Amino acid sequence: MIKSTKIISRILFIFILFYTNAQSAKEILVYADSIIYDQDENLVATGNAKVISNNEIIVSDIIIYSKKKDKIILPKNFSFKDSKNNYYYGSSGFFSKDLNISEIIDVKILLNDGSRIVGSKSNRYKEIDIINKASYSPCSSKIKIKSFLCPIWQIEGEKILHDSDKLFLYQKHAKMKILNVPILYLPYLVSPSPLRKKRKSGFLSPSLALNFLDAKVVQNVSLPYYFNLAMDKELTLTPKFNYGGGVDSSQRFIFDYDQLISGGELKLDYSMDTTLENQNNEKWFKNASLITEYNQNLNETYKININSALETSRSYIQSTDPNNQLSYAHSLSTSINLYGYNIFKIDDSLHTHITTYQATQGKENNKTTPKILPYVSFNLGKNKIFNKEYNSNIEYYNILREANTAEHAEEQQKYSFNILTDKELIKYSSKIKINSSTYNQLYNTKNKRIGSTNKDFSYSRIFPILGISTETPIKHIKSDILITPKFSFIGSSGQSNSNKVSNEGSTNNTYAINNQTNLNRYNGSDKLDNSKRLVYSLNAKKNKISLDISQNYEFTNNSNYHIEQGNKDHLSDALGAIYYTGNKNNLSYTTRYDTESKKFPEHSFSYGNNNILGEANISYYNKKKVTNDILDQNTETINYSFVSKKILKYHNLNFKGIYNFHNSKSNEYDIGYQYFDECFGINIDFSRKDYRNDLIKPSDTLNITFSFKSLGAYKSSNMAVSEKSKQEIEWLSIKNDNEKFNKYSN
Repeated sequence: MIKSTKIISRILFIFILFYTNAQSAKEILVYADSIIYDQDENLVATGNAKVISNNEIIVSDIIIYSKKKDKIILPKNFSFKDSKNNYYYGSSGFFSKDLNISEIIDVKILLNDGSRIVGSKSNRYKEIDIINKASYSPCSSKIKIKSFLCPIWQIEGEKILHDSDKLFLYQKHAKMKILNVPILYLPYLVSPSPLRKKRKSGFLSPSLALNFLDAKVVQNVSLPYYFNLAMDKELTLTPKFNYGGGVDSSQRFIFDYDQLISGGELKLDYSMDTTLENQNNEKWFKNASLITEYNQNLNETYKININSALETSRSYIQSTDPNNQLSYAHSLSTSINLYGYNIFKIDDSLHTHITTYQATQGKENNKTTPKILPYVSFNLGKNKIFNKEYNSNIEYYNILREANTAEHAEEQQKYSFNILTDKELIKYSSKIKINSSTYNQLYNTKNKRIGSTNKDFSYSRIFPILGISTETPIKHIKSDILITPKFSFIGSSGQSNSNKVSNEGSTNNTYAINNQTNLNRYNGSDKLDNSKRLVYSLNAKKNKISLDISQNYEFTNNSNYHIEQGNKDHLSDALGAIYYTGNKNNLSYTTRYDTESKKFPEHSFSYGNNNILGEANISYYNKKKVTNDILDQNTETINYSFVSKKILKYHNLNFKGIYNFHNSKSNEYDIGYQYFDECFGINIDFSRKDYRNDLIKPSDTLNITFSFKSLGAYKSSNMAVSEKSKQEIEWLSIKNDNEKFNKYSN
């Protein structure tokens, strides 16, 4: 009778507690092996005790609810899970009845992304935790140093404030340790919370730098701030302040703006150097650069693309952003491209662009740098005349220079109307193709150099080219070989290219198998192929192996392209290629055979292999020129690269390079090492570029990047472009991609 009374009273008590709290915003449930009232009217739950409110839960061996103080007291070890699945552990503490306010002694916090915060005491008010004598680390892996286990890296602070609403970590007197060794101290540090899933405005991790310039030491500090302007707009402002070393004080302001546009994107990278802090300075502005990329679908018919790179001095981008490929360019271009589709007909298209260039190399004559104002190409689509289908294209350009060159006029305008026909039919077990191009062109040139004099010209031409080709595949069933012989005849009006016209669009022409049957083998149409030739080739395939052989016979004595490619006889050089494509290995070899000198002036070889160690590629290219029937070395290079697979889960190696046998030096080589675990990463990359023959300064770059999950990354770069600056070392705070760590979090 007594036992049943106790059970009934316990059940009634739980019901009453639940009913009373059900009238408020939160419902509190208490579970335990034993629940009693003590003499102070405290509810005491012992043995597997739990307090549950919605998705929040406290678990301990003993939980005391003080009715007088209206709070939950935890005298022994306990755990608490909040509504965001963050776990709190402590040796003792208390909570308010609604669980919004708490104090936890010997606190250990496990955030839902695996990050940890440990401290002597934590005070919690709703979404804010203030932890005394705290350490923060996202590392689950620990390193054993003697008898002490420590995370790979951690930040210790006198106080750490974690705002899980605004998602920031505020740290006072922060000291960073790697392998338990202090390496950095900051009086105040603000970093994004590891729980941050959405972009929020605020300060990013600052960076400090020591630049060693000969006997001088220059310090700088940068304080980046991130602006979340809108769902589709963001801006990062990074002011950098230089001081010390006996040099003038200067400032650098870097703006990185990104905007998603309906149907496009806008990116602006602006950097500006000032001398605002200098005394008695008459000129506060020093140098600047602006890099722009804009893509936009204007409507269903038109889209626009703008790319621009501008700088106030030739070396500004090279000094501010040495790893940018623009640092090694001969010139910076600014271009506006407009594309149109389905303007008048479903198959027409328009491309127009305006391009200007800014020279970046000191020895390049800026006056000869061209401006294209504008270039227009309009494809009119397919039309019919006399029941015959044809395509047509209109082309116009206006190219200007301040001064002419030996090859180019000061000004040149081109008006071109091109008519193209293309017909294909299958007959006699063969594919027969007939195509033609008729160029109708008018050129106006100003100050075109002819010999030692400059002249103005108006030049026009009508230039038809016709091509007929056939290919007949033959299958050998027993050996499973497919052989396809191909024959093409291409003929033109035969008129030679005139020196009255600058060759503005036909440079970098190559002699290769894939362009031998083109009606015009020149890249552009300023130069036209005045050839009458027969092209014969053979393709053979078996399983993973393919073989190509090609040669042509020139009927025209004055064939410009034929002569420019080094062919003196009617019979051209023979071209050959063999390819092997396997599951783990790829192999190719191409060659060119001079039938007149019986020599091989050009060949290349490439090999790729994917194995358990990684992916390796190597390619060799050798091109020689014939001088008095003797092959002189012209170009001989070897390219190589290797990217390893993961070594012991976290490590990766890579290297690549270009070696020039002609001058016995490496024009480029890069060596890199990468380590990434669930919380820490390091990249060590060395790069050398040496193109002194191309008027580009040789440079050595060593980058060391330390990446810390949720905190950010720090990058050190020493850019050696001269003896004076080869010791310059700078640490930069850069954006971090937490996805690199997430793959190791499990």
